[in-house]
Amino acid sequence: MAGRERAAGSVAHWWFYAYAVLGLVAAVGYGFYVGWTVAVALETLILLALSATLVYSGVDARDRDVSQPGLLRAATLTAVTGASFALLAVAIALIWELEGHPVVDTEFMLVFAMWLGLAVGAQASLYAVASEEKRARLADFVKLLTMNQRVLRHNLRNELAVVDGHLQNLERRVGADDADVAVAREHVDELLENSERTRRILDIWESGDCREQDAGAVLADAVERLRERYPDADVEIAASEDAVVSAHAALGDALYEVLENAVEHNDGDVRITASVRNPSGGDVVVEVADTGTGIPGHEYDVLEQPGETTLSHASGLGLWLVYWTVRESGGSVAFTDDDGTTVRFRLPDATATPGPLGWLLGRW
Repeated sequence: MAGRERAAGSVAHWWFYAYAVLGLVAAVGYGFYVGWTVAVALETLILLALSATLVYSGVDARDRDVSQPGLLRAATLTAVTGASFALLAVAIALIWELEGHPVVDTEFMLVFAMWLGLAVGAQASLYAVASEEKRARLADFVKLLTMNQRVLRHNLRNELAVVDGHLQNLERRVGADDADVAVAREHVDELLENSERTRRILDIWESGDCREQDAGAVLADAVERLRERYPDADVEIAASEDAVVSAHAALGDALYEVLENAVEHNDGDVRITASVRNPSGGDVVVEVADTGTGIPGHEYDVLEQPGETTLSHASGLGLWLVYWTVRESGGSVAFTDDDGTTVRFRLPDATATPGPLGWLLGRW
């Protein structure tokens, strides 16, 4: 990863192997120091097992996406943890001595505490350092996203407005039917629309503006907007039960995106039906179904992937607007292809009384 030292090319993980070797030496040395017996052999086996966990930590450290300085910090924290466990064992032995209790097997207790601390400290330190670096990268990503939003909102849109103005002048001179002008107009309009959708998606992600809404009324408004823009569209509300949902303020835009997608990406004879259901004891379900060819699977599969790639990406931003609206609402969205496409929203019922489990999970 550019700008950051990768652990894969470093030798920092060898510190954990060194701790394992020291554990092996300490285990064998302990056996020779106190004299070999069956009990001592079993104690030595315990120490060897703890040393083996340090070998695993070395392999784990090599494979983790952690910087070399991060691995060195983890190795240092591991040593500190081991020393702390050893000091704890010494303190316990001294307390027993001062209280007149018999202190036996002090050597084993000291060595065992030391390598138990190293074994525990290795995994805890690796996890802590990896989490810290991941949080730092996520913070940098948020800064980058915020910067891109400002550039998109101000610079890109302003530049596109200038291009759009000159294109209008060109259309007046040569005519909108000119092939080159028509292609330019199509692409400029698409860029303007995508920039606006991107701005709305970022606003959804940043605002967290959830509120109680009448799902049936929101759906009816979205359908009315669709009919105004596409008067010939065959769309109807098949059922609408009383349902108040807790959802993001952009819920109407998300529903309109689904309705518009069904019109734009299907033949003119497509039929669209929408419904709102409020099953007892469950989430409110809002469905939009059409009789068209269906949304290609790769278009919505990408919503559940860690990120977009060059071989797997959504062709437009409409589905992302739907995804983030529903996600910020605490709900879910599912797509079904069966003689058309059905998009199913599940949204929290704002009137539902939380049970003990709901309070425990913090859903309400």
